[in-house]
Amino acid sequence: MSDCVLGIDGGQTATTAAICDLTGGLLGVGRAGPANHVWEPGGVERARQAVRACLSAAAQEAGIRPGRFRAAFLGMTGGDDRTRRAIARVVRAEHYRMENDKVNALACVTAGGPGVVVIAGTGTISYGENARGRSATVSGWGFLLGDEGAGFWIARQAINAATRAYDGRGEPTVLGRKLTAAAGVKDLWKLHGLIYSERMSRAEMAALAAVAPEAAAEGDVAAQRILREAGRELGLAAGTVARQLGMQRGAVTVGMVGGVFRGSERVRRAFRREVRRHAPRARFAEPRFAPVIGSVLLALKLAGAKIGPAVSENLREASERVGAK
Repeated sequence: MSDCVLGIDGGQTATTAAICDLTGGLLGVGRAGPANHVWEPGGVERARQAVRACLSAAAQEAGIRPGRFRAAFLGMTGGDDRTRRAIARVVRAEHYRMENDKVNALACVTAGGPGVVVIAGTGTISYGENARGRSATVSGWGFLLGDEGAGFWIARQAINAATRAYDGRGEPTVLGRKLTAAAGVKDLWKLHGLIYSERMSRAEMAALAAVAPEAAAEGDVAAQRILREAGRELGLAAGTVARQLGMQRGAVTVGMVGGVFRGSERVRRAFRREVRRHAPRARFAEPRFAPVIGSVLLALKLAGAKIGPAVSENLREASERVGAK
């Protein structure tokens, strides 16, 4: 049995593995493609291959064989039974746990303590744990049924505002011009064709959300409204989790994770305002670690390691190294 632990973070953009020793010292990092929801075409094999590839790369850098670890924690998007079956036997560990990536995202914010986290990237989900060990999840219904405030949702709202303006049904906006430039097409009808022919992936469409903060900074009213609404929706999800766990009256820690938060101060402001409507004493926190290091922290806890100051410092340094690779 190896004196190493393994953390994996599998998302809709990429899958990352990190191998650390029992003090949190980083030994190796590996990256591979996305481990998307396994109910999508080819999803089972894609998830399995992504985990296998990033594990192999991390083990090679660490100078070890990808054998049996002391503990492994996998945070995987859509981490349900289908994902578990897809990855079965790829990772071998004495102590093994796989959950949705919301769990390691919370660990990135609270270092394993109670609190609430909202992940807002291509999709969104809000998750929390209280001091009594209860947990709650809000949102995460996917791009067809929900994901309000996520990148895909913002992009869809921006495209809708642009098409309404194009038709004369909505207020003037620069979003149409910015969207078509970002997509590399000459007009909205060409963008329409890319989307409906499925030549533009969901992740590529979600990436178009980046034009909304640009337009908002130029004074575009439609873009400003979309970003405020995104922040309110994300804040509502966080506040609902806090209420469900009985943390709304205390100084609950609320973390903001994902590209939507990083990309827009307007979203962050609206988010904080909405959260405080539900939890007036909420304290907002940035992630302490990269998501994969959140998985490492949880693997260390599975292995029985104590997360003291020295280990926390090692994990912080590991997070910086992961980000630099």
